[in-house]
Amino acid sequence: MKLTIVKCKPNPTGKDKDKEKPLASQLLGETVDLKNEGDATISLSKCRLAHTKFDTNGDPEPKPAVYWQGASLQLKPGQTVRIHTGKSAEKDKMRSEDQLGVDYHSFSEKGTFVLNNKEGDKLYLYEEVTDGKLSLVDSASYDKEPPEGVTLTRVGAKLIPPTKGSTSGQPWSAPAVVGSSGKAA
Repeated sequence: MKLTIVKCKPNPTGKDKDKEKPLASQLLGETVDLKNEGDATISLSKCRLAHTKFDTNGDPEPKPAVYWQGASLQLKPGQTVRIHTGKSAEKDKMRSEDQLGVDYHSFSEKGTFVLNNKEGDKLYLYEEVTDGKLSLVDSASYDKEPPEGVTLTRVGAKLIPPTKGSTSGQPWSAPAVVGSSGKAA
């Protein structure tokens, strides 16, 4: 399997909360893009996306926390899926910038932010192999306090802000929307 973490937007633009609850547009703006860089179609049903969790002292916990359980989606070679932290039922609140440049959308169905900005974070992509055991497929990390509203792009094992003069966006296309169940939303 040649599925790769290629982009991440851990710190969406704007305020993080409306009263005590995160805004849907913010949760939908926290994203990770996965791309099939192989030459065969990949089923995402057994894929898992996880990240490093930190305790109240800012120390990493020993085991990554899975926050996206995959989808019943077949990703053809060269195709990309964007994983949104928010809920598929609120996809109408997604900003246009978070809709562009991918073939599919899937949702972790979370009502709170997942990715860590204060300490930075490490993302892990797993495949469920047998008896619920997970095999690491890919990982990438980003540094603490990523810029607000910026999509980080993969260079080596790091997700970094674009350099001056580069573009991180792609032309618009009409991506399919897939919920955590894998059904088109």
